[in-house]
Amino acid sequence: MKRMGFLMVAAAAGLTLALAASASAQDAAETAAAPAVAAAAAVAADTAQAPIATKSGSISAPPAGKAQVVFWRPGTIMGAALGCTVRENEDTNEIARLGSGKYWVHVTDPGKHVFYTTGEATDKLNMELEPDETYFVKCAIGMGVMSGRAQVSPSDRATFAGRAKKMSLWQPKEKK
Repeated sequence: MKRMGFLMVAAAAGLTLALAASASAQDAAETAAAPAVAAAAAVAADTAQAPIATKSGSISAPPAGKAQVVFWRPGTIMGAALGCTVRENEDTNEIARLGSGKYWVHVTDPGKHVFYTTGEATDKLNMELEPDETYFVKCAIGMGVMSGRAQVSPSDRATFAGRAKKMSLWQPKEKK
């Protein structure tokens, strides 16, 4: 009986020591990781503010109090002959007609927006835009029944920046 009691006390003491060592190791790891996390956050903040270089120039922060959406289409063979026409809020006026390897920066008021493309099917993207923020939207041409189908989807700064040097600004045609 005494032996069983001794084993239980020893096991409890061992568990307590193991838990204390684990907690101490976790605290040390968190303390060591804190500067790395802070440095990564600082780099991310600097990167977010740095202009993105493109073939046509660069993309900077939006004007104060405005939001901007960078619509872009990768330079791929898929659907190269088709344009990706982006419209907003069921309006018939186009924001951009992106060919392969093109982008357009749309500066707008913050708030709720619906961007869409039409073709074989309508593809919509609902967005809540914040002031002083830049958003990225990828326009891709997917497979359709009779022709390619334009699709708009959220993207991110890093993905766009990785392709930006090969992309040029879309130039709208002048209305006659």
